[in-house]
Amino acid sequence: MLLVGFLYACGGGGEEKQRRVINRPSLGQSGPGIKVEVENKGTVVYGDTIYMQVSSAKEGEQITGVTVEIVNGNRRVAESTDGNIQIATLKSGGGNLRFKITADFASGEKSNRYKNVKIVAPEAPGNWDFEVVARYPHSPHAYTQGLLVHNGFIYEGTGTYGGSKIMKSDLVTGNILKEKHLSADYFGEGITIFDNKLYQLTYKSGKVFVYDLESFERIDEFTYHFHTSEGWGLTHNDTSLIASDGSASLYFIDPSDFSIRNRIEVFDENGSVLNVNELEYRDGVIYANIYTTARIVAIDAETGMVLDNYTARGIVMQSETTQDMDVLNGIAINPLNGNLLITGKNWSIVYEVRPIPSAV
Repeated sequence: MLLVGFLYACGGGGEEKQRRVINRPSLGQSGPGIKVEVENKGTVVYGDTIYMQVSSAKEGEQITGVTVEIVNGNRRVAESTDGNIQIATLKSGGGNLRFKITADFASGEKSNRYKNVKIVAPEAPGNWDFEVVARYPHSPHAYTQGLLVHNGFIYEGTGTYGGSKIMKSDLVTGNILKEKHLSADYFGEGITIFDNKLYQLTYKSGKVFVYDLESFERIDEFTYHFHTSEGWGLTHNDTSLIASDGSASLYFIDPSDFSIRNRIEVFDENGSVLNVNELEYRDGVIYANIYTTARIVAIDAETGMVLDNYTARGIVMQSETTQDMDVLNGIAINPLNGNLLITGKNWSIVYEVRPIPSAV
C-alpha cells in the first residue's frame, strides 16, 4: 500500500490567494492604564482555573469593575468588582485563546488589555489506524468538498470555480442520480442535510445556498460571518448546523437564518488544532479531517477537545492512484454499521474503513 501525497495548498483548485487584512486591537490606551498579571505560568490544563490580577497602572485611580471576554468569540467568561479574576476553563473552552480584559474606573472611564493563554487537553487522544473493509467507485473528476449519507444515498458537494456542484449518487455503483451545478463565480465547499433541505457553503464569497432536497432547486441563501471569511466544512446535530472555516474554530449555527449561536475551539494536548475541514457528526462527536494531512480527529462536540486521532495512511493502494489525485477531503458514516466512508479530491474510490489500534 502507498500513502497518497498531499500536494496542494489550502483552498485547492488553483484559485489565487487573497491577502487577508485583520484589524488588530490598538496598543494605545484611550483611558487610564491597567496592569494584568496572569498567575498561571506557562500552559493551562483544561479543567483548571486561570487566575488574573487586574490593577490600575497609576496610583489613586480606582477600578470599580472588570470583565473578561474571548476575542472573536464575543463571549464573557468572567467578571469581578475587585480586580481578582477567575476564569473556569470548563467555561472558556480550550486552545490558544485571546482574552480581552476591560476595566471600569470610578471616573467613568474604561481601559482594555489583551492576554493570550494556551489551554491544553489533560492527556493525549487515542491513536487509531484504519482497516479497509470495502471499496466503492467514485468519480475521479469530483473535487470533493463535502460527503454524507442520507436515506441510503451518497450526497456530495464539489469545488473549483466552474466545476462546483451538488450530487446524489448510488454508493455501490457510483452512478450519479442527480446533480446541480453552481455558477462559475462560486467555489463550492461543505454540505449537510437538515430538515429536508440541503445546505451548501461556498469558499470565499460569504454565501450559503439552500436547496430543496428532492428537486435540488435553490430555495434560499444566507451570508456567513466567520473569522477567516472562508467557508470550509458543514454538518449538523439535532438543533444546529456546524461549520468550519479552516482555523481551529467550529461554529454552531441557526438553520433558519445562519446566525451564529455558539463557537468553540478544537484543541488537544498541544493547544489549538488548525485547518479543521470537512465535518461529520454522530452521537455527540464531530469527525473532521485536518486539511492537507491524512489525519482525522474525533472531537467532543460540547468542549472541542480531541478525543481520538485516526490516520488514513496506507488505505490507498498504488494501483488506485491517479495523476489528478489530491488530498483526502470527504468523511461520511455508513448508517448500517457505523463504519466511516472516506474519499478525497479527484479520488477514484470511496473507502469504507473501520478503526483498529495504532501500530505505532
